[in-house]
Amino acid sequence: MIVRKQTSIKVDPQAWEAARDIFKEYNLTLSDAINIFLNKVRLEGGMPFDIKLPSKQAKEQEETNAFSDHSANLIEEWKDEREDDIWT
Repeated sequence: MIVRKQTSIKVDPQAWEAARDIFKEYNLTLSDAINIFLNKVRLEGGMPFDIKLPSKQAKEQEETNAFSDHSANLIEEWKDEREDDIWT
């Protein structure tokens, strides 16, 4: 009989929920999926998929989106302040 090692990990809650739902489609538990991943790492002697840094274009788009979100928040705050001035 194989003795299993129990562990505790910290994960992104959104990724956890999404992965759990996908694994249910395969009739796998999260433990099953993690064991599959760990064995695949062991068999390949490394990560079982390519890990790449985001392209320069993707980084620039992310920065643009962050700037746009920040600008939109500033505009909303300004509008709220102006409305307060109007009503006082």
